Amino acid sequence: MNFDLPAGIQELVATTRAFREERLDPLEAQFLRDGNVPWELRPKLQAEARERGLWALDVPEEHGGRGLGQLAVCAVHEELNKHPMMFEVGGAPEPALYHCAPHQWDKYFASVVRGERRSAYAFTEPGAGSDLGGIATTAVRDGEDWVIDGGKIFIGLAERVEFLILFASTAPELGTRGVSAFLVDSGTPGYEVVRTIPTMGDAWDPCELRFEDCRLPADALLGELNHGFAGADRQLGHGRLKIASYQLGIAQRCLDLAVAYAQERTTWGQPIASRQGVSFMLADSAVELDAARLLVYRTAWQADEGRDVRIEAFKAKLYATEMAQRVTDRCLQVFGGRGYAKDSPVQSFFRQVRLWRIGHGTAEIHRWMIARDLLGPSAAEGSR
Repeated sequence: MNFDLPAGIQELVATTRAFREERLDPLEAQFLRDGNVPWELRPKLQAEARERGLWALDVPEEHGGRGLGQLAVCAVHEELNKHPMMFEVGGAPEPALYHCAPHQWDKYFASVVRGERRSAYAFTEPGAGSDLGGIATTAVRDGEDWVIDGGKIFIGLAERVEFLILFASTAPELGTRGVSAFLVDSGTPGYEVVRTIPTMGDAWDPCELRFEDCRLPADALLGELNHGFAGADRQLGHGRLKIASYQLGIAQRCLDLAVAYAQERTTWGQPIASRQGVSFMLADSAVELDAARLLVYRTAWQADEGRDVRIEAFKAKLYATEMAQRVTDRCLQVFGGRGYAKDSPVQSFFRQVRLWRIGHGTAEIHRWMIARDLLGPSAAEGSR
């Protein structure tokens, strides 16, 4: 069996590496100092990435994308995430937008592929995260309109985008099976970005949203009524695989930095790489990183083969995020106080990884879903 990436994807990774080294790496010192780069730089950088072919990678060619699939997406984002600023390739609509009706297609789906509009995914609430049935935001039909009331929290980039993909309860008595998705343009009366929420991580300040008598036309419904669960599940599965690939880049960069530092830092006349306590931490990190990469890439390949990878995506994100947390922690330890300093990328990566063990489903939820797959729903029921 050939374990090398296909030649075309290897070329794409080389292009990505050149873009990162030429355009992102010079921004690293500023990013580490300020916790971000000026927002206006990001669209410019995405436009430059697009010129190099780094755009709409997994969007089918008939919809204006490159049609390269999930393995290419994972390989590219592994390379990009060797930089701490959490830079993503643009032009890829959220999976939920593939359910756009013909009258919605150009305004919401095709406009994202063209780079004209951006979306945010509004799912999480103070009382609802992985539990879709806990959604309290409601959408009630009033004549020709839908009236939205409620709130969302931890919604990334909501203040920067042109529209939301909003999940609301349309049949509360049905719980999970009574949730629907809606398209909400920014600036719609009754929809407000209340605040951004400072976090312990760099580059990501999510938003709190409020909906009060927010009226949407009937044709703002995305997909079928009361069928939002399937769209949300596919959305989160897609995101989990990509997030897992982020961890590979994060862990590889930290390991590379720690290996180099261990060879140059000396104590009592010897490099600390000669100390078993240090060298074993690096060895364990290398083994775990290789295992995570094989798991993530295998899952991406299975997705490209058309297989159902819902459970595999749980496994990939669970293992990759916890691997990256261990690796970044070990690498910070190798650096000692030097790694704890603000100008060290390792400390930024360490804090960033902590987010990914929560976002798009916690590690505990992943374990529960994997157990349900192994044991059946009733056998795993008591583990909640």
